[in-house]
Amino acid sequence: MNKNNSPISVTHYYREPRNTGVSIEGIFNSVKENLKGRVDIKDYFFDPSLSRWQNIRKAATGASDINHITGDVNFLAIGLKGRKNILTIHDFGYYENPVHSRLKHMFYHLFWFYWPLKYISIVTVVSEFTKEKLIRYFNFPENRVRVIPDPVKAVFKYSPKTQLNATPVVLMLGTGKHKNLDNLIEASKGINIHLDIVGWPAADELAKLKEYGISNTVYNRLTDEQVNERYAACDILYIASHYEGFGMPIIEAQAVGRPVITSNIGAMLEVGSGSAILVNPTVPTETAAAISELVSNRQHYNVTVELGLKNAAKYHHEKVAEQYLEVYKELAAK
Repeated sequence: MNKNNSPISVTHYYREPRNTGVSIEGIFNSVKENLKGRVDIKDYFFDPSLSRWQNIRKAATGASDINHITGDVNFLAIGLKGRKNILTIHDFGYYENPVHSRLKHMFYHLFWFYWPLKYISIVTVVSEFTKEKLIRYFNFPENRVRVIPDPVKAVFKYSPKTQLNATPVVLMLGTGKHKNLDNLIEASKGINIHLDIVGWPAADELAKLKEYGISNTVYNRLTDEQVNERYAACDILYIASHYEGFGMPIIEAQAVGRPVITSNIGAMLEVGSGSAILVNPTVPTETAAAISELVSNRQHYNVTVELGLKNAAKYHHEKVAEQYLEVYKELAAK
């Protein structure tokens, strides 16, 4: 509440409307739902029919006491000059991608980060990993950065696994090259497992799956409810990526009660350490050994599940919403 005992007024700024409950929209819909009655939150969406500059000029029409850019459209902060603004940065994956030309990188540097950050009061980041990069790349003041993790949405509920599938199922979500399906394919060669892959595997990956005779099913365009069904149906989650800003599937799978194999680097190490099986994402034999041990040793499997459940509890959607509420209160009081 503000000093007049009325709810704090906040606008959530989003990229263009999308028919999805996942990613940025799903995260902040969860926050909004948990803060009903305490924070008056309205949504403002980027208009794809207008240019970026036109959207910047129009951004102030949706402004509230506090304006929270939820990600992806960071440049809208330029149109909110002089207001109380929050920006959430999820990762620097696109910024760091070496395939971009120098000109494209410079454009992204200036319009997504350098200039927008000048009009931001507080930046929230989803991990210490992302915080370190923000400070290193842009010298943003550490005292104006808050680490607030992504929440486990309510749809992802514990589902006991009394018995593994006759052919153990390893689930993987996302198929960009950085997601490292290649490593899982090499690790699966000669092992009696089935891969559930959510996304769009590249042609070379599909060819390798066929060449190695690896049993697999590919899914895409799943709702949160359908993703939850895939978690419940699987025996193990694989997310040994080369890069993640946070690694949302780690805690979602743990909340459902499935053991996780993830990378021993970056945000995945930060989120999964002590509760997931950590592997070198460039060494397929480590992934193969981790899968084999979980499948063959039920005590090891159960202990990993219990550790995961405890870890996922730290990211409960109500707890994360409270952290955002504290930031809103902090900014409202200034």
